[in-house]
Amino acid sequence: MFLISPDKATVNESLESFLIRLCKANGFESYQTMALVIRDWLQDNDHEAAGSWPLTLSRANIYHANHSSGFRVRALKLLDELLDTNSPSMLERCLLNTTTAFSPNLASVSQRNIIIPLKFIRTSTIPVCPQCLTEHQYIPQLWHISPYEACHHHKCELITHCPSCNEQLNYLQAERITHCECGYDLRLINTIKAPTINKVISEYIAGKDVDCLPLRADMSERFGIILWYQNRYLHSKSDDDSSLISFFEHWPQSFFEELDDLSKTACDKQLKSFNQTDFSVVFGDVLTSCQKLPFRTLQQNIVLEAVVDYLISLVEKNPKCKMANLGDLQLNIIETAALLSTSIEQVYRLIEEGYLQLAIKLKLHSRLSPNQGAFYLRQVIELRQSRITPTYSNNMTYLPSW
Repeated sequence: MFLISPDKATVNESLESFLIRLCKANGFESYQTMALVIRDWLQDNDHEAAGSWPLTLSRANIYHANHSSGFRVRALKLLDELLDTNSPSMLERCLLNTTTAFSPNLASVSQRNIIIPLKFIRTSTIPVCPQCLTEHQYIPQLWHISPYEACHHHKCELITHCPSCNEQLNYLQAERITHCECGYDLRLINTIKAPTINKVISEYIAGKDVDCLPLRADMSERFGIILWYQNRYLHSKSDDDSSLISFFEHWPQSFFEELDDLSKTACDKQLKSFNQTDFSVVFGDVLTSCQKLPFRTLQQNIVLEAVVDYLISLVEKNPKCKMANLGDLQLNIIETAALLSTSIEQVYRLIEEGYLQLAIKLKLHSRLSPNQGAFYLRQVIELRQSRITPTYSNNMTYLPSW
């Protein structure tokens, strides 16, 4: 055990910040110098793990690794054995690759079983709170997450640029926590009060309960809610997200009113019969954008729950009759899977076993395209209502695979 652990190691500190402080505590000039020493030691103890050890701080986290991620996990575990304290393990500080995706097909990373959209992880600029740096000289993982723009402890805006050189702050490049690359002490910066919306979002993803946003215990769900809102209503970085508070204060009525407007517009501009109209023509990507946030079950996905409730009500208001109505819109396989909280493979099984009837005729030996309208909304809703989603499962299974 030749590595001296930094003082006051905390579980919410980022991996990169811990490695910088580990360098300083052991007298290394830079991370690369320490990395070369660690790689030499690993070469003697596990040559496979040695080859995966990163020499650049910005690539140190596990989610940056591709095929060598398993070896990097092994290397970090071996490094834990060199530390002289019982501080949180290196793996607890890492962002890990995960197979879970947020809709629409957005990759994610995880830390301590919290699933975070990969697009939320900052890479070019890592802002700081000068007051926090005065109290503790390390970088929390929260500062790496883009929706977190205000310190939830001091209610001030995070600082993104150095007031001395006006360069963007990125401690991964400077390898200095309390100072800019130009040498300016970031603890001397005067902070300003953060806007209400920034404080609300930052507190929300920091785990605090906020009255104006959905109270969800699972942090992964909170990230999913913020991601869904930004993808649906913020189309550029310059868009203001201040309406998020008013939108969720009246949830789900505010969302239902929006869907009602889409329904009314479709009826006013109807060009062909609704039983020949794709669901997406009327409602866009309302189903596919919320099918995994990051879970499929209604108990863990309030947006999908609201969409399902609305569509059930829509079908009830438009009963089956001679004249086709909104209840007869055509769903494709992807939308059907989202509405049934299941996988595309399960939908194909439901077709084979006769639980789902096609609304179109396929050519002989042809396979149904996932984007082709093929099922009536009414029939899919009826199938959903005839089955109960298990509360312990993230994916409804209607039929076994055999």
